[in-house]
Amino acid sequence: MAWNNNDGLYVKFHKEIGVAGRGGYVVAGDESLHTVELRITATGLGTASAIMDDHVVIPAGAVIEEIEVISETACTSSGSAALNIGLVRQDRTTTYDEDGLVAALALTALNVAGEKNVLRVGSTGAGTLVGTTLANSGVIVADYDTAAYTAGVLVVRINYSRA
Repeated sequence: MAWNNNDGLYVKFHKEIGVAGRGGYVVAGDESLHTVELRITATGLGTASAIMDDHVVIPAGAVIEEIEVISETACTSSGSAALNIGLVRQDRTTTYDEDGLVAALALTALNVAGEKNVLRVGSTGAGTLVGTTLANSGVIVADYDTAAYTAGVLVVRINYSRA
């Protein structure tokens, strides 16, 4: 059971309270560079954005430098699935930008195991938040466009800096 309290903090009770945060680390040697890493099972995605890890928040003031999308297991689809990754605000209900990190990344970029896509400003599939400073903190969400995935596991790294 969880909700946002009057201070805007996400409060958890019962079993959820004991789950440690996961997904983020500081790049060795440079405390201004941060990486959030998560694993996404493509078949678990839907047409509506869903929170990928409730414990990982990208903070306001983060400058999104690049996104790495690695196909741990090749993605397949009965159609032309396209990947979207973005953010919702910390209240977990207000949309920030649901494809602001990765926007309609084509199946052909994910259909070979070991394939790595590095998305920077201007890259095909880079969302509008890449290269910008976040005005609000956000929780990571993902979905697909066009067709469902029938297989695939992705490792996604969101690299950001803090001034």
